[in-house]
Amino acid sequence: MRENGSFLNDISRNLMKRLRLLMGEKMPPLERLNRLVEIVAKELRVDVCSCYLLQANETLELFASYGLKKEAVRKTKLNLEEGIIGEIAFQKKPIAVSDVWADPFFSYRPETGEDDFKSLMGVPLLKETRLLGVLAVQTKSNYLYSEEETELMENTAMIVSEFIASNEETFFTLKAQGPADDRIEARRLNAGLAIGQVFIHRQTRADGKLFATDPLKEIQAFHQALHTLQDDFEKLAAGTDVTQEQKTILQTYQMFLKDKGWVQKIIESIRSGLTACASVQRAGDEFCERMRRLNDDYLRERSYDFQDLTQQLLGRLSGEDWEQKNKELPEKAILAASSLGPAELLSYDKRKIKALVLENGSPTMHVAIVARSYNLPILAEIENVTTRLTPGETVIVDADNELLYLHPALDKIKEFQATLDKREKLLKEYAKLKGKPCVSKDGVKVQLNMNAGLASDIFALADGMAEEIGLYRTELPFMSAEQLPNVASQIEIYKKALKNAEGKPITFRTLDIGSDKVLPYVSHREEANPSMGWRSIRLTLDRRAILRQQLRAFIRAVDGGVLKVMFPMVSTVEEFKQAKQTLEIELQREKEKGGKLPSNIQVGTMVEVPSLLCQLDALLPLVDFISVGSNDLSQFLFAIDRSDPMIWERYDVLSPAMLKTLKFISDKADSYNVSCCLCGEMASRPLEAMALIALGFRKLSMNITALGAVKAMILSLNVKETAEYLNSQLNQPVPSLRERLRFFALDHNIVIS
Repeated sequence: MRENGSFLNDISRNLMKRLRLLMGEKMPPLERLNRLVEIVAKELRVDVCSCYLLQANETLELFASYGLKKEAVRKTKLNLEEGIIGEIAFQKKPIAVSDVWADPFFSYRPETGEDDFKSLMGVPLLKETRLLGVLAVQTKSNYLYSEEETELMENTAMIVSEFIASNEETFFTLKAQGPADDRIEARRLNAGLAIGQVFIHRQTRADGKLFATDPLKEIQAFHQALHTLQDDFEKLAAGTDVTQEQKTILQTYQMFLKDKGWVQKIIESIRSGLTACASVQRAGDEFCERMRRLNDDYLRERSYDFQDLTQQLLGRLSGEDWEQKNKELPEKAILAASSLGPAELLSYDKRKIKALVLENGSPTMHVAIVARSYNLPILAEIENVTTRLTPGETVIVDADNELLYLHPALDKIKEFQATLDKREKLLKEYAKLKGKPCVSKDGVKVQLNMNAGLASDIFALADGMAEEIGLYRTELPFMSAEQLPNVASQIEIYKKALKNAEGKPITFRTLDIGSDKVLPYVSHREEANPSMGWRSIRLTLDRRAILRQQLRAFIRAVDGGVLKVMFPMVSTVEEFKQAKQTLEIELQREKEKGGKLPSNIQVGTMVEVPSLLCQLDALLPLVDFISVGSNDLSQFLFAIDRSDPMIWERYDVLSPAMLKTLKFISDKADSYNVSCCLCGEMASRPLEAMALIALGFRKLSMNITALGAVKAMILSLNVKETAEYLNSQLNQPVPSLRERLRFFALDHNIVIS
């Protein structure tokens, strides 16, 4: 190579031409790679061109070379950071050295016959941000490579990377020899296994044009997109293969689209001078960002619904072609996305999708609900998933063990295919649990309830896994509104929930706001520790009008039926008395107005503040039921911040201290014949649920995705034996009983996975 600009341009043109012709020829991939390195060496007028590929055991293997000894190919291996080649791979950037023998990174490999070569310049082979290997050239002279020559090598590497990525089965077959499979740990949202090819879901963004030249035209375009989206949702909901839960979600989306406040906000933004796309993007981003700052997982995941709506609306504005997307889907597609909404998933051809891998998500997000209805496994919390995976590459989704396998070898694929076959048989067995009485092996009845926060969540009651809604969170409509929802709008929301429950009880929890769940129309102040500050019942007792209006809406929504109300974050008996008195005032008000009073009223409280434990003898005679919130109770019991990963995992809910506290609550409730339920995350995990039942809990309320696993555990459980064992361990001076309980479950054939 030479530094002369025009000479380099000629070299570049000739090289690209020859590479283009090579890619058009029919030949095996290995032969093509050998020809490729030869062409690069000759066109660049260097003595050596070599291609190293990164295998799953984190070694760079010499796969092809022109200029080095042939016997070194497939034998020379370097670790990341080993030698100059390893350093190029580790840093993912070009390195040029005029004298390798003087470079501290140089690692001499005699089998390559590189004794006579002095200069080296290498560039990483990248597919988006994923490292595939290194392409390097060498000369016998002490050559100083210019920036232009390095840039030419980078351009060449782009072509080589595309070629390598499109022939992964050939170039990465050795990845299965040894513990070599490239694995990514992830979070399971839906259990299951799948094998398929990656398809990247690209999010629709505003087109970059911020300012509108014709606001009226933009408003018309927005209304047209809105109506088109509503029609599309109606068509999806009317499909013969759409389940009831999917229809309910789509109906909820249609309600969002008809929200006058949200629509008006976008129109006002357009009138201020922004384009329709920019206005929709801005409105969606603002709301989603507000929701994502919350610590409450359920409320935070509702942001994905609004993001989904934003994406769908932007797609209609920009003319997004879903028919073309579905044509591009592989027959066995592993759908990868930074985030995904249920409407987007429903727009894909479900016959082709075998699993989802997401950067963001949680088990009760609506896309997980839709995926569950399709029996699709989901992995989430995979950082930069859309750039780490290559479109078309084969991957294995092992959601059971929370692992994603990249470029697996043939033996690994065969192993997982056999597991998939067994999985199909197991799923059929679990389906038989629907409608089956939830009774342990020794005859103990356990009631499984579900947690919900939107009317659309309640569809799971229909499949017989849950008996009622043990916790209905009422915060979301308040947080999504620009002003305090009036009584009429609240009544509509609660009536919808009651209708979907089809007569099964719903326990409505009053507003649990404050802390990180801030209402934009309620003044708030900065607090050093908001989780223990002006929140929940403290806030609504101080702003009594909010509480009174919500209780009024509950009373009218049940329309003469059963009313179950639960107050959160109660710290003293006096707080509960004030809250209950407020309910009685509203009942009297409704009576005087000639309204219909509930036929049955049950009033309870959350037990989540440790101070209440010392007041149970005074509290229990006043309540109809209690519900233990294990998330906050454990947080306050151990004095930890649940949002701080540095300390959150330091304390285990299966510690003797936590378990003895829970047993104390359960025993006290039994002594007063008061119904006691646990509705925190503990109830959602089979091992923890096993412990809770052994402690005396007979009602558990959980996220819908946990119902099947917990029910399977209960059906395999002998409560008496488990209780005897657990009680014998409660005074052990250990930080956790988790491993002991796990081994007990395994020894007694209790299903905990």
